[in-house]
Amino acid sequence: MLLMTLIIVAVLFIGFVLMSSEQVHHINRATVAMVCGVAAWVIYMLNGEDFVMLMHQADYIAFLGGAEPSGDSLKYFVAENVLAKYIGEACSVILFLIATNTIVEVLHNNGVFDALVDWLRMRNSRLFLWVISLLTFAISANVDNLTTVVLMMSIISQIVKNHHQRVIYACTVMVAACLGGCFTAIGDMTSVMLWVREAITPSAYAAGLFLPAFASLCMFNLLIGMKLKGRVEMFSVISRYDGDDSYLSAWQKVTLLVLGIGGLWFIPSFHFITKLPPFLGSLSVLALIWAVEGLFNLERNGNVLLVQRHYFRTTEFIGMRMILYFIGISLGVGAFAECGALDFVGNWLETHINNVYIYGVALGALSSIMDNVPLMLTGMNLFHIDPVEGSDFAQNGIYWQLLSFCCACGSMLLFVGSLAGQAILEVENIRFRWYIRHYLWRALVAWLVGMVIFWLTH
Repeated sequence: MLLMTLIIVAVLFIGFVLMSSEQVHHINRATVAMVCGVAAWVIYMLNGEDFVMLMHQADYIAFLGGAEPSGDSLKYFVAENVLAKYIGEACSVILFLIATNTIVEVLHNNGVFDALVDWLRMRNSRLFLWVISLLTFAISANVDNLTTVVLMMSIISQIVKNHHQRVIYACTVMVAACLGGCFTAIGDMTSVMLWVREAITPSAYAAGLFLPAFASLCMFNLLIGMKLKGRVEMFSVISRYDGDDSYLSAWQKVTLLVLGIGGLWFIPSFHFITKLPPFLGSLSVLALIWAVEGLFNLERNGNVLLVQRHYFRTTEFIGMRMILYFIGISLGVGAFAECGALDFVGNWLETHINNVYIYGVALGALSSIMDNVPLMLTGMNLFHIDPVEGSDFAQNGIYWQLLSFCCACGSMLLFVGSLAGQAILEVENIRFRWYIRHYLWRALVAWLVGMVIFWLTH
């Protein structure tokens, strides 16, 4: 059993490294995630009986109902009671993300964000920095980081002409998206997972992380503002399509925007009232948005062929690639947890270290060089939710908030730490060494300020 556990750990470690170094070998990280996830469970099944008796002995005996154990009964138990748990959690998050991303796409295709392009055309470079970062911070709190980054970059590309200035604002957008996504339960796929597992409640989670995240963003903006000189070099003509897809009137666009943002914030209330999974709330909001959009477009005589607005090629991340990537990661980390390795590590940490701040900072540092999604999921499985109220690992305990904040801050240190960073890297072709020299220390200072605020408020 020890040998199989070590093999699973080795497979996942190699996978984490390959996913983080996608820009070097150009192997799709979703491919790596799926291969590692499936391979980990195949290896698990080679010694499945020992793993099941270690982690689920009572449940397996109850499943047998007095019958003799067999190879088939073991496979059915693993499929129905072990693997299904991780598939169900992953699918809940994926359905939530599909619904929220589609809401943003519907708003974008109906010209809801056109006013932002006009409103953001300002010459003061430092004012533009603050406005664009705060707007990204707010949007990312409602929609996942990658969707936010792609949306904001599509807006910036229509405004900022100078490539050097655009790179500075792109890096700021990436940082703001990471920080904005970490302080709400609907802001990132990992925080959605925390919510699905009932490790957090949306209101307490946001209340605990808003100040640290906002303080980090403000410090980063102050440090970056020192680099900015002169005025924003803008395009003289706004390059966007103004055909049939801008058919809606101003009040109709505002109505869609209010329904979209208000609906996203209603999802936690929907879950609290009905106790149904969050993705059902997001699907309901999407259905409402589509119904209202259909009414607004009745004069098109049912023509649903809306002109697709300019979106970067990196939107492929948001489709099947992101879905399969997250499913593969969930399967791999699930096998890691079910072989008992994470329980062993968690018990050792509690015995020898017993400090949640060290756990958070260590995972955050690792997320700067490895993908933050698998590290977040690993951190979630290191410890179980403690039923004792007031514990660091209880629902809304310090650990869950610290884990999310540190992994978000770690992922903004280097581009390899997040899908949003990878998207920025591809869109603007930013040199890794340039980012290290100009941005890394500023991101570190911002993280340190946020950690101080977190400690003071907790």
